[in-house]
Amino acid sequence: MTTRHGLVSIQFLDALGVTSSISLNVAVDDSKTIAQALTEATAYAGKADGISDSEITKVTLKIVSPLPSGSKATPASTAENERVGLANFNQVASPYKFGIPLPAVKGAAIVNGKIDLTNTDWQAWVDALILAGTALVVESTGLHTISGLADALLSFRKHRRAETRRSFEVAP
Repeated sequence: MTTRHGLVSIQFLDALGVTSSISLNVAVDDSKTIAQALTEATAYAGKADGISDSEITKVTLKIVSPLPSGSKATPASTAENERVGLANFNQVASPYKFGIPLPAVKGAAIVNGKIDLTNTDWQAWVDALILAGTALVVESTGLHTISGLADALLSFRKHRRAETRRSFEVAP
């Protein structure tokens, strides 16, 4: 048995339409099934429902996974999360595209100001998202399975608040 760490979040809705949530840090036994973990997470919510006048609208279980081996120890000197590679995917049973943003898209994946869809790292990422796994299948927020890459573009997403907190001054 390996213990993973996770978070159970319980969302409450009051009579005024205001939502609030609580978070519980949990240790997760990875030898148990997802169904067992979800059963215990919803049991916490059931107990909270007994002592709260609000309606419980959502229970979320997040499990923290170990990082993949060989991941970067530090960001590349050119990494900027504002430079985003936006991949738009087709969806099963929906005419709409679903976009998934990738922060700090690698410079090697950009050719002539556009994302190079033939880049092997880019293709591997897209394939990982659209090929169904045995336990996970990527879905859109509308709960439609993504079925293939429609297009991709280079975009920018501002992170001004974080940028203004950063200091470039050297302390005396």
